[in-house]
Amino acid sequence: MKILESALAIKEEIIKDRRNIHRNPEVGFYLPVTAAYVQKRLSEMGIESEICGGPVDKKLRENFVFAGFPDMEASTGVVATIGKGEPCILLRADMDALPMMEAEGLVDFASEKPGFAHMCGHDAHTAMLLGAAKLLKDREDELCGTVKLMFQTGEECGCGSRLMIEHGLMENPHVDAAFAIHVMANQEVGTLGYTPGITSAAMDTCMIKIKGKGGHTSMPHQCIDPLMIANQLYTTLNLLSGREIDPRETVALSVGKCGGGTAANVIPDTADLQVAARTFNREVTAHLNKRIPEIIDHTVKMWRGDYDMIQFHTPSTYNDENLCDQLKPVLEEVMGEGKVYQAPCMAGTEDFGYVGEQVPSMFVTIGVGNKDSAPMHNPNMVIDEEMLPYGAALHASVAINWLRNNRK
Repeated sequence: MKILESALAIKEEIIKDRRNIHRNPEVGFYLPVTAAYVQKRLSEMGIESEICGGPVDKKLRENFVFAGFPDMEASTGVVATIGKGEPCILLRADMDALPMMEAEGLVDFASEKPGFAHMCGHDAHTAMLLGAAKLLKDREDELCGTVKLMFQTGEECGCGSRLMIEHGLMENPHVDAAFAIHVMANQEVGTLGYTPGITSAAMDTCMIKIKGKGGHTSMPHQCIDPLMIANQLYTTLNLLSGREIDPRETVALSVGKCGGGTAANVIPDTADLQVAARTFNREVTAHLNKRIPEIIDHTVKMWRGDYDMIQFHTPSTYNDENLCDQLKPVLEEVMGEGKVYQAPCMAGTEDFGYVGEQVPSMFVTIGVGNKDSAPMHNPNMVIDEEMLPYGAALHASVAINWLRNNRK
């Protein structure tokens, strides 16, 4: 039986997995319920797995926008292997949800955790890779090497894959290539997009705690106003890309968080500011990473303040062009003639880029809606579950064919 036919035969099983995960969303790095569910399902297939993770840096945990939860001291990524020997290809699915609500009445398997919801499709990614695990386990004797399954946490935090890499993801066995799929709610259902080369923007974030000296607003001369400093930084940083970057380059630089204080007649002790820059050119990235901290340092000290700062980098996802050429016929066999196309580079950021820095990789998007559908990260986002078996078949077909063509 062909891979797609086998995937379609277990469609209801894949959908059931997706809905179970959707009902129980977890945010950030520490996903004990989701990880346990994945390990249970793999065990039912006869696949051994283990937790790949470790301590999460306290400053990152307390300051990053999606990571400020007290129980997020460790990462709970899951890793499993199917087959044996060389070479080894890694298949990635992210498992984390978003700290947001989904629209009421959207689906009959809605989130059961107020304030958390799977509105980026990671529930679908996990279910598709579980489906692929079943397909591959059933064909384990035919594999010309090893498939490593990566169920990652913290993708929305921008560094979940990095934490797994730091805790040995790419070794034992050593990974030689990698593949990942992301569902896209406003991409035409049944289509598959990919971008050779730079596939997504790099993201660089600075999180600044400005320290002033609080007091009464009637005596500003006795204070150091952190809100005024934040206001100066807000204006200056937003001018940076327009004055120091070639206009032909694309830069999205925004101060997404800025504020503090409790009352109109109180100058506070501290203020918070967070700035993020998304870039596509590594020279531009390097320039901004140099200038943003310089501007912060000089501006704060000019007004006699002090500050703490956390800098955070997520690299661009890069699709290896040779790997894309090698895998395109495999993708077309699953999706059908005329359904696979080259897409523009994504403006968003995808932390699969950390994996792509290690080995040749390919990241693709599969359409589960249409151009008028609510996009990802929207409370009204829905996906066409009929495409889930296609995602499972893509994972399995890529692994089988790549191993066959790259056997050692």
